[in-house]
Amino acid sequence: MLEIYTENHMKIIKNIVDDWDPIDILAFSPNDEYHSEISEIEQLLCTTNNVLELGDGIYHIFLRSFGEDMFHKSKSDCIIIARAIMEALLQ
Repeated sequence: MLEIYTENHMKIIKNIVDDWDPIDILAFSPNDEYHSEISEIEQLLCTTNNVLELGDGIYHIFLRSFGEDMFHKSKSDCIIIARAIMEALLQ
């Protein structure tokens, strides 16, 4: 769990999520398209340091935001992103 977030943490999370582009729309969307989801991930990181819990949380965040019609990633995909986020934040 990260107790204190910095602007750099938000940038790290944003870069990973934007590179992932979970619903493949960044080429046609504003730069801050995933801002609310990134904020939710940041909040989730304050409550867990478990990759599986974070991955599950990421899955539900994007599913709730975009629905099954737009969000087609699996929980396994989200666990991979969770691991990448946690590893990047620990560096």
